[in-house]
Amino acid sequence: MEKLKRRVRNAIEMVQAEIRWRPGSETAHLLKRKVRNHLPLDATLADYEQIIASVVNDRDAELYVHWHEQVPYPTVVATVQGLRWLVMCDLDGVLESAFVVERPDRYLGRPVFELLGRLGEILDNEL
Repeated sequence: MEKLKRRVRNAIEMVQAEIRWRPGSETAHLLKRKVRNHLPLDATLADYEQIIASVVNDRDAELYVHWHEQVPYPTVVATVQGLRWLVMCDLDGVLESAFVVERPDRYLGRPVFELLGRLGEILDNEL
């Protein structure tokens, strides 16, 4: 478990340092957030990335691992502008997704999510 936490922490630190998308995916993600009313229609990629940065730098955010086919995806959840935002990346710190969680208790309570703790606690912990 400590090895996993170390890898998750390293991935989050990479996102904190630089928001990186899979090539070409940022435009599709931005459009999807607008269509789902998570962002205003005039929101820019910079606006979207500012929300992502707020989430991954919120020391009170909840840090999860999302398991998909036995692969861990670091996932940070925090409130930004009154909405619960989820930011997910891979272990290389490349963004997978960032979106508003409509029903956080129900969504994050699924077995594919494993709560590791508060982001600040994990970042401060010597692993």
